[in-house]
Amino acid sequence: MALDLMKMRYFARIAELGSFTRASTELGVAQPALSLHVRALEEHLGLQLLNRTSRGVVVTEAGQTLLSHSQAILRAVEQAEVATREQAKYPTGDVSLGVLSSLSPTLCVPVLEECDRRFPKIRLTVSEGDSQALRSAIDSRVHDLAVNLIDVAKPASVPLFDERLYAVGPPGEFSGKQADLSLDAALGLPLILPTRRHGIRILLERQALILGKDLNIVRVIEGVASTKAAIRAGLGLTILGRCAVYTDQQLGHLSAVPLTRPDLSRRLVLDMPVNHPPTKAVLEVRNILMSVIRRLGTEGHWTCLS
Repeated sequence: MALDLMKMRYFARIAELGSFTRASTELGVAQPALSLHVRALEEHLGLQLLNRTSRGVVVTEAGQTLLSHSQAILRAVEQAEVATREQAKYPTGDVSLGVLSSLSPTLCVPVLEECDRRFPKIRLTVSEGDSQALRSAIDSRVHDLAVNLIDVAKPASVPLFDERLYAVGPPGEFSGKQADLSLDAALGLPLILPTRRHGIRILLERQALILGKDLNIVRVIEGVASTKAAIRAGLGLTILGRCAVYTDQQLGHLSAVPLTRPDLSRRLVLDMPVNHPPTKAVLEVRNILMSVIRRLGTEGHWTCLS
């Protein structure tokens, strides 16, 4: 018996809901029939996929593996069906957009609002992530689109904009002292930085090597929100893109100055899965994303490249 879509769909829904009863009601399939399908899967694979308990079912380690693949396959099939049936004027379907965490506060809301206004039948999901996670999600086709760093994205990605980098400190750290900070001086600050897998850390280490300097890293913290909290607590300073600190600076929660001599920025691109034709819904969301990026560029958040 080969794996088939029906059995994968039944198994995935049982695993997701944690209950044969709830899955039976939602799928409109009798519980005994669902049990037979799951048993047939387990016999075919020679592995137990679900542990039955008095309170429902618990997915085994093997079941988790099958669930992950089943969800990806079922989503791909759904997208194929949507792409076949959708009408050009009223696109429908699911679209997954990944955005670099530091850009999300500025970019996500206007994209969601514009998508809801123009295409209410498109179900747009926006997810934050670091550069490596976004690349992995594009490779596995979890995301249909991703705004990511050029150093991490696929070579075929489309350049979007350059975002200037800022030295960031607690309130009053830079206010009234200086309008900018040289890169050489910034590298000597007591810096809170993420691990080496992150784009800004990679960029700063590259610049330090060029200048023959060592980065003065006092703490390693994953996550923009945690880094900013540590700065407010006086544990150090950091380097971030403009979007990550813009609102905090306006509210007086943090202070920031742009890096100069040379001006330091990072390039953001639009990444998409290769050899996977996008649906009409994905194309429309891409157009909305590009339009919002251009508008925010005119407001000074970044320098657009197209």
